[in-house]
Amino acid sequence: MELLRRIILFSSFVVGIMLFMYAKLERVVIVELFDPSGDGLSVYSKIAHSLISPEEQKSQIERIKSEIKAKTVTIVAEEEWIEIYRVLKKLQNQRSLSAKKWDIPEHWKRRLPSDQYPSKVFFFKTTETPVNRISNYLRHDNDQIYLYLASLNAYLKVGYRIYSDDDFHLGSGFSNLPRPPTWILYPYRGYSLLIFFIGLLTYIFLPYRTISKDALRYARWRVIAGDFAVFILIAVFFSLPLFIAGGSVQAFTVGAPITVVMWLISLLGFYSIKISSWYASYQILPMDDGIKIATYKGINLFRYDEMEYFQPVIFKPPKWLIILAWLAALSGRGYAGRAILTTVSETGSIGIRLKNGRDLFIVVTDQMGTTAIKGFESIIERMRSLGVKELDDVREIRSMGFEGIR
Repeated sequence: MELLRRIILFSSFVVGIMLFMYAKLERVVIVELFDPSGDGLSVYSKIAHSLISPEEQKSQIERIKSEIKAKTVTIVAEEEWIEIYRVLKKLQNQRSLSAKKWDIPEHWKRRLPSDQYPSKVFFFKTTETPVNRISNYLRHDNDQIYLYLASLNAYLKVGYRIYSDDDFHLGSGFSNLPRPPTWILYPYRGYSLLIFFIGLLTYIFLPYRTISKDALRYARWRVIAGDFAVFILIAVFFSLPLFIAGGSVQAFTVGAPITVVMWLISLLGFYSIKISSWYASYQILPMDDGIKIATYKGINLFRYDEMEYFQPVIFKPPKWLIILAWLAALSGRGYAGRAILTTVSETGSIGIRLKNGRDLFIVVTDQMGTTAIKGFESIIERMRSLGVKELDDVREIRSMGFEGIR
């Protein structure tokens, strides 16, 4: 049950973050205002003035006018385009840099770019009205046409964009400006939050099993704190490549080198799910004839007459894990504290050698050496009273996590 609880929680996070950062490369249409006497021509004129002669400049401007005329489509009395023009014109007259302060209806604000200081243009999917009616004019990336609104004697410029992985760059993510609205570029973010919320509710409300009300077990707050630490480890190293690359798919293309390194480190977190599940389900029930121990793998009874001796045991992290933790710290991303904790951590246990040659470990402290299971002394006293041999030597074991039996 405890393993299932954590599998659902962390699976919901992995699926959720993948959906959250999944960039759907929609083909979009960008609509903006256009002034045929100023927009392209005045800018060209300023640049060309110092490069070519006035005669050549005039010739080039006439050529541009001719191209604009050839790409102009006349729209007669089509209310959707007229409304788009009027809203864009209203935006043009507003000086605020913040889209939230612009005085236009909310359903138009959601069509604005998602840049920090968005351009005053609108985004449409190619299937949406009214742009779907002019789709035959837009076939290739960066195609442009000009719509002449006869009733207003005004123009709109309509551009066609086809996005690809080439629009993503490490660190900056999606870099093609203006940036599409989030609901177009990352359309599944609403579902991702729902999936993770369901996983979190499952973690909270899935029933906890107990073998007895008298069983010794770890305090619930310790279990939750351990799960939180595992979650942070997974969340940071699993999701970071997705944010650096700007998308889930792009993490395997432009961000592949970073993804491989980060996800290898995140495997420690996924392995820790097993440890956390063991930690949460671990229960000890001292009985007259033996010790009943429950983990997520099941329940076992170890009889006192099957025990040869017992001794104190200390579990420490493997040396390779310590080295990996310090390499992460040296990367400069603020993991020095975690590396120090990994180096000094050790877990106290009661090690019991069984007569069949196997070792049973009853873990009684956390990784900082603080007593985590109260009442464990009764187990030692019971073994002493029944004549089970006691060794004073402290045994040290380097292991990835808590062990029940080996």
